[in-house]
Amino acid sequence: MRLTIRSAAHIILSATLATILTGQMVLAQNSLPQDLSLRDAIQSTLTHRPELRAVAQTYQSSLQMRRQAGLIPNPHLFYQMENLRPDMDFGQGIDIYAYVNQMWEVSGKRGARIATAESGVHHSQLTSEQQKRVIELAVAQSYWDALRLQYLRILAEQSVGYYREILDYHAKRFNEGKIAAVDLLRIRLEEARAEANMESSRLMEAEAKQRLAREMGLPEAGNWRLSEPFEVLNPPKEPPTVVNPENERIEVKLAQQAIDAARANLMVQKAQGRPDLDTAFGYKRTGGLNTMIAGVQMNLPFFNRNQGATAAAKFDIQANAATLQAVQQQSASELKLARMSYETWRRQVSERYRPLLDQAVDIANISLAAYREGGIDLLRLLDAEKLRLDTQSAWVDALGNYHQSVLSLEYANGLEP
Repeated sequence: MRLTIRSAAHIILSATLATILTGQMVLAQNSLPQDLSLRDAIQSTLTHRPELRAVAQTYQSSLQMRRQAGLIPNPHLFYQMENLRPDMDFGQGIDIYAYVNQMWEVSGKRGARIATAESGVHHSQLTSEQQKRVIELAVAQSYWDALRLQYLRILAEQSVGYYREILDYHAKRFNEGKIAAVDLLRIRLEEARAEANMESSRLMEAEAKQRLAREMGLPEAGNWRLSEPFEVLNPPKEPPTVVNPENERIEVKLAQQAIDAARANLMVQKAQGRPDLDTAFGYKRTGGLNTMIAGVQMNLPFFNRNQGATAAAKFDIQANAATLQAVQQQSASELKLARMSYETWRRQVSERYRPLLDQAVDIANISLAAYREGGIDLLRLLDAEKLRLDTQSAWVDALGNYHQSVLSLEYANGLEP
């Protein structure tokens, strides 16, 4: 019995240790940053954003309305007895009418309804696509902004490492009595400023990633490492070969669809001014005799042919046509501005900021080597490092503007990010 108890205790202890080790491994894995590409961020957004689920349900609703529009009117059943008296012969003295009435939409109302419902389906499709592209654009913009700040945070951490190395070097020289205390204090001040800048960079990066999580439909940001290559100047996607690529934008397609909807409404209003045909067919029993009855009924459009509503629908078509023209002009202007912005930032990054960055890095490295050899003083060394940091920050901001310009150009061309 004693051996069994010890064995059981050993098993329980082993299981407990295994559980603890497994939990530590899981925590360690969860603490590691997870790579998040732009495509992963967009795919996660399409799953989590409730607005996209809402427009999907609206589209399904429009499909059901199109189904409803194609149904024909239900027939009417009439059953009527006349000449009912307490002391009458039920079989010979009463009149019985039983007939079915069916309306036939010869006016074109059914076709107009179907056209209107089809227009509603198309509108729901475009609205869903517009919502999707707007959300994707916002996610992509937030992603590149967060990646820019992630890059600046890395540069800030590198700067802190640089100043700490310089501080250690000067502390040793101060202890050897080779430099004055004021030089050591100056280095400590610069190192403290670099640490403060690093903390600010970390805060801004965390805020940007939280904004990205909000655009993705998540309550909080994960431990992400944004993995898109920030320094690579990926060109924008090429639009399809069309004469006016700006017309591929959803805004233009929605304006065009509004004209189609107005035309469908004109069909409806014209059909409302035309009569439909009501037919009746049934059975009649009078005085013990069985007969058949048939009839036709229709409105005579002498006075009201829905003239006002028809004229109003025509003006709606003209108004939507003018709106389409305005949207096309605005889209063309935005496309031109997006191209100008893209070309400017591409040229700035590749032809101006990249050479300046290389020169600033060379100056900083040469100044550090010269300072250690006693060729320059401390102030010139710090100025060279400050120049490198300022140039790197300007280069990162220019890269961020380049990536944002690529997104704007793709959206202006009617493309997804």
